[in-house]
Order: sequence, then structure tokens, then C-alpha cells
Amino acid sequence: MGGGMPNIPGTEFGGTTDPSTLRGSVGLRIIPSIQVSERYDSNVFFAPKSQLRELSLRPEDFVTTIMPQIRGLYADPQNLVKVNAAAGAVGSYYVNNPGLSYVGAYAGMALDMSDLLSRWRPGTRWRVSDTYFYSPQPPAFLLGGQLGEQANPLVAGFQANRTNTSSNSVNTVFEFPLNRALSFGGSYSHSFIRYGASQVPRAANLISQNVHVYTAGLITQLSLYDSVRVDFMGSEFDQGRLGAFSARGGTLGWTHRFSPTVSVNTTGGVQVLSGEFNGVQLASVVAPFGSVAINWSTPATTMTFAYRSAITPSFQFQGAAMLNHSVLFNMSQNTPIRDVVALLGANYGVASEYGATSQGALSWTTVGGTTGLLYRATQKIFLTMTYSYQNVDNVFSGVHFAFDRHVAQIALTQSFY
Repeated sequence: MGGGMPNIPGTEFGGTTDPSTLRGSVGLRIIPSIQVSERYDSNVFFAPKSQLRELSLRPEDFVTTIMPQIRGLYADPQNLVKVNAAAGAVGSYYVNNPGLSYVGAYAGMALDMSDLLSRWRPGTRWRVSDTYFYSPQPPAFLLGGQLGEQANPLVAGFQANRTNTSSNSVNTVFEFPLNRALSFGGSYSHSFIRYGASQVPRAANLISQNVHVYTAGLITQLSLYDSVRVDFMGSEFDQGRLGAFSARGGTLGWTHRFSPTVSVNTTGGVQVLSGEFNGVQLASVVAPFGSVAINWSTPATTMTFAYRSAITPSFQFQGAAMLNHSVLFNMSQNTPIRDVVALLGANYGVASEYGATSQGALSWTTVGGTTGLLYRATQKIFLTMTYSYQNVDNVFSGVHFAFDRHVAQIALTQSFY
């Protein structure tokens, strides 16, 4: 978590098994695994190097990490209920900064009961998922599903300094057919993020908070390949003593499948933003909302492009609502070398204060990318070699807190089943 490394293609929660060996299996499967990695990190504090030099801190380090994991897969004999879960620990040792060595944890679960409910009402869908992590390396981005859904709305581009961070996001989505062409659908998510004291002296305090997001609307199937949905969408953000705000409005969405290989999902709409920060009432303003996600999947290539514009909270300096634009691109491609897959990923996030009532202008920009190779030695053993780059610029009242980060990593993963 927080390292920006890509997942093994085709697996959820960073699983380490070859999914092709598990298709069609029923019952409970418990799959232990372990990953050992070594990386060079040019900025382990996630802070400007000029600031670190003033504090006599050494930003570069070599880090050894061990990640044991248990993955559970369950499907009943009729394949009506499916569960995919994983839990693990992350232990890292730092050569130059041994005081930064830590043990973290993560867990994820996805439950799909759509096929079971479809026996009662054909076409009914219900899925629930939950992700949790604890780490002193707060991530700027977390990957979602194949169509770019956010895994956690509070991890959408802001890169915090090194600090103990815990976050959880639970999500559920349902769809209930009213007739052959019309369905009622909705979703709900509750997420929180908690920041501890920064491990960078004199760093500005980070803002712990909660968010609730909910939608409800109608979906109509225009054709075998097209569906349109109209939703009411609401978000509630609680920043504790710094204030709270909400965004409510409507969205129009369109999903189209060009072929079994390519699909696109788009939404657009507006929300009314209102709230209170530090005792000052925010005048109601209209904010845009929109997203587009394109997925391309063949046996040799998997590619996802997603763009999202939405209201998100501030995480540092002061309570505020931000208009956030984020872009995600991920691709895995089989190479001419047998069992070697090329990996490519890029993230971009930019946000600025929206409907400002404070004197200090606040914004952030985060750019990151990962490239590498994955070698599947066997169905149980993976070797990855990756290089990642990240550039961060957080701005408050005209002062820039900017840094960049280079990470080169080699990792060996072994699963046992």
C-alpha cells in the first residue's frame, strides 16, 4: 500500500495466484502467499528535500519489505454466491533511516450475491465490497474496478507527508428490475481516513475526516449494448472541528459495449455545494460532476482509461471543498517473451478550492507513473521489476510544498495452494 506498484493483472486486492487456474472452482479456497521485495526510494519522507536538509534528514533509502498475505475465495456449488477476500501485513526495514521501519496491514473483501437474487427476480444485482489499510506511507491513489470506479473517494490524488494513516471504505451497489426495460438502482459508500502525527517535523497538520456518498435512480436498457441511467447523487463530508459540507445534484449516465472487448461508461451532471468552514457559512454554488471510463480487454492486452471530475475535501492546512480532476491509465501487455508481461500505469490529479470563503488559496497537483515487467515463472511464482515516478505540488497561500520521488523495485511473490 502506498508504493504505487501495479497489481498482478487480473487479480483483486493484489492477489498472487493465476486466476485462470481457479475459474469454475467451488467451495472455499484459502491461498497463503508471501512477497519479498527490495527497493530504492529517493524520498521516503514524501517531503521537499530542501526542508529535509534543514532538518538533517536523509531522504534516500534502500527498503526491504516482506508482505505475507492470505487470500480466500468462495463459491457455492451452484456458483450463486461469490466471495473474494484478502488480508495481509506489510513489514519494511529502512537501511539509512531505521527509525522509519514499520509494520502495516491491509484487508479487502468483495461479496457478489447477484446470481442468487436473480433466482427470485431475474436481473437483480447486489455487490458489497470493503477495503482497509494502515500504513505510514499514505497513498495518493488507489485503484478501483475495471471501469475505474474509486476504491476510496478519500484517496483521489492528494499526497500527504509520511504519517501513520488508516482508512476504510465500504461500498454497496444494487439494481432491481421493474420490468424488461426499466430498473431501479442505487449505491452507498462510507469512508474514513485518520491521520496521525506527521513524521516530518514542522509539517502542517493533516485533516482526518468521514464521507458518505449515495445515489438512487432509474436505468433503462435501450438496446443489447446500450443503457442510460438518471440518478440523484449526494455526498456528505465531515471535517470535524474545521467544518462540514455537502454536495447534492443529478447525473445522467450512458454505458455502451462496442464489442466483447471494448466498453465505455460515462456520466455527467451538476451538484449544489453548501456547508460551513470554521464558523463561516459557504454560499451555495453549483459544481460540475462528470466521468468517463473506457475498458479494453483481450487475452493479450488489458487497458483502462478513466477520468473523473468531482467535489472532494481538503486534507491539509484548512477545511475546504475542492474541485478535483483525476485521470487514471493502466495497461498490461503480453510480450513476445513467453510468460513476460509489460506493465504501464499513470495517474494525474489536480484540485483547487471551490466556492472559497477563506483567505488562503489551496490547491494540489500530483503526477505519477509506473512501468515495469512481470515474469510468471509458474502459476504460483511471480517476479516483478518496476520503476515509479511521482511529482507533487501542494500550494497554500501562494507557498509551494513541492517534491518528486523515484522508486525502483524488484519483488518476488510465491503463493501456496
